[in-house]
Amino acid sequence: MAQSHTILIVEDERNLRRVMAAWLEGEGFATQTAADAEAAREELRRAPADLVITDHRLGQGPSGLELMHEAKAERPDLPVIIVTAYGNVEHAVEAMKAGADHYLTKPVEEADLVALARNLLNRSGHALPTQQPDQDFGIIGDSPPIREVLHTVELVAPAPSTVQITGESGTGKELVARALHTASPRAEEPFLAVNCAALPGELIESELFGYEQGAFTGAQRARPGKFEEAGNGTLFLDEVGEMPFSMQVKLLRALQEREFTRLGSHRPIPLKARMVTATNRDLQADAEAGRFREDLYYRLNVIPLHLPPLRERAEDIPVLARHFLSRVARQLECHTPSLEPDAVAALQAYPWPGNIRELENVIERTVVMSRAQTIGAADLPPDLRQPPSQTGKGDFTTHHLPTIERQVVVDALDKTNWNQSRAAVLLGISRKQLRTKMKNLDLLGGEEG
Repeated sequence: MAQSHTILIVEDERNLRRVMAAWLEGEGFATQTAADAEAAREELRRAPADLVITDHRLGQGPSGLELMHEAKAERPDLPVIIVTAYGNVEHAVEAMKAGADHYLTKPVEEADLVALARNLLNRSGHALPTQQPDQDFGIIGDSPPIREVLHTVELVAPAPSTVQITGESGTGKELVARALHTASPRAEEPFLAVNCAALPGELIESELFGYEQGAFTGAQRARPGKFEEAGNGTLFLDEVGEMPFSMQVKLLRALQEREFTRLGSHRPIPLKARMVTATNRDLQADAEAGRFREDLYYRLNVIPLHLPPLRERAEDIPVLARHFLSRVARQLECHTPSLEPDAVAALQAYPWPGNIRELENVIERTVVMSRAQTIGAADLPPDLRQPPSQTGKGDFTTHHLPTIERQVVVDALDKTNWNQSRAAVLLGISRKQLRTKMKNLDLLGGEEG
């Protein structure tokens, strides 16, 4: 069992302090509590914590920001969450500029609190008490980064909090957004996706907020926007970093007030949908550089959820590839081809700048072009047979594949205690094919029995 990590909760409201402690203890963390900054100092001297969660205002004594400065002066790597009053974005911005790692707004939600604690401790390099996710939501893979994503989805899905999904293009951000919706109490309500980068600046406001008849030239009848159509469901704003600056102000106001108005109307409409956003940009850097509204960034980044690039989860590539092989075979109404170990090795060696989307395209192209029963490295596109060097120590060529292929086969055999039938299943080939590979790779001498 993973070691329990200690979280210090500094909150002058007794009931909230006790409730937050109970939530965190229920997730396997140890807690310390303090009602003010002085008591918190004593707790930190007595038993150093792994994370501090402190209210921004702490009665008549020093504030949470002052406590944070003192604590980080002693331990710069100590993660700190600042809790602020609901809607007070100025306090959140002040806290983040002052060095806070994140913030929460009151009323504090259990899912938000636990998710942030896990994310910050994980980022700090602490081993966390984890649970296996109960569902995969169509997200394929079993690598540690993907298990962490799935666990975070299960954790935060029940809460109404805004989630910001970050990651490179092609990592599956919309799939994760749909998973958050599917696992939430809103699952029976609409899920609407809007690609902010695909909408011209002059159209995005009417697309999101809707408009009344006569609001502008060509508005011959009233039309609801996505905010309205989403109802009590989930509104997913993809590529939110591409939203025009003028529209960012209006989005911020809608999120703060939880209401909006159609173009050409003065009647406010309640905003009931949960907001999930995604971006492949570093919005914090954009905010600091003045390219994105800082207050909107903090409003959107309540729960951050980062998706790893495919190159950081290479162990998931074989199962993803076979999933796409099956899908393409169904579409083409042909036999599902199997992957030779040398093809698996080539796929895992490639850096995948286009991530999962690029892998899917490569698999489709390979099946369409080869129509073979089995796919080897030679059937893959040239770029995958000779991927760019990642080490600077010379180019990767097909001459390297036998070495990598041998390692792939040995890994499969080791995982199954050299049971050839099970190893063949793991590799997606027949036992006869495996034995041929073992013979060619001089591995038959290492088999059991």
